[in-house]
Amino acid sequence: MMRATVLILSAILLGGAFGSQAAPSVSATAEEALKRSRAVEGNVVGSHQLLDQDGQPVDITRYRGKPVVISMIYTACDHTCPVTTQNVARAVAGARKALGKDSFQVLSIGFDTVRDTPEALKVYAKQQGIDTGGWSFLAGNPATMEALAGDLGFSWYVTSRGFDHIAQTTVLDGQGRIYRQVYGENFELPLLVEPLKDLVLGRAAALTSIQSISDRVRFFCTVYDPHSDAYRFDYGIFFSIGSGFLAVLTIIWMTIRMWRDSKRTPRQPTA
Repeated sequence: MMRATVLILSAILLGGAFGSQAAPSVSATAEEALKRSRAVEGNVVGSHQLLDQDGQPVDITRYRGKPVVISMIYTACDHTCPVTTQNVARAVAGARKALGKDSFQVLSIGFDTVRDTPEALKVYAKQQGIDTGGWSFLAGNPATMEALAGDLGFSWYVTSRGFDHIAQTTVLDGQGRIYRQVYGENFELPLLVEPLKDLVLGRAAALTSIQSISDRVRFFCTVYDPHSDAYRFDYGIFFSIGSGFLAVLTIIWMTIRMWRDSKRTPRQPTA
């Protein structure tokens, strides 16, 4: 428990460039930042007007209908945010390979409202090698950004070194509800892919169609391989199911045969 607590609290990380916007009214402590982040799980993210990397206005509710991965960054950061972005990109690539290219959407949102303009975010995306197809980079004004941060449970404030902020990646379901918070700049692949797998393939979805049955099969058969650090479709599950089914049939067949043999055996006359 102590080790887990230390790992979670280490999610408060430092940015690498000077910031000039006002700090949100939140405590600087890791414990309170984590508490704030956890408190919003299950809440629905509201309507917030932003600009995408092309300068086009967009409401964040536009992305509903599919799961959404949200990463809060600032473009002047020289370490934490690029590392986080690359780790998110690695997890996104693995998730899309396992779940489908268009199965979810990704948003990187620049919270430094002075420097994180649409142009700066577009340059940042290019520097990070991010294909903006299915991955948008969004900017907003101070009031919008603080309101959005409140919905996401995201904490940041200005220091002499730049920004201190919680390293948090948020997963929303198709209705805009916060399904999972993932912490740290170097989180393990399953921490992001597993909640996406739940949402995309529908752990609790009713088996009402061929597609839903197919999704359920993919859910159980898509597994993480720690040796390759990737997800794969495990055909071995089918062999295990088949072997178990064959064993049950064998037991039933032997039971029926023994019952028939017992019926055919003549009774010995009693003295």
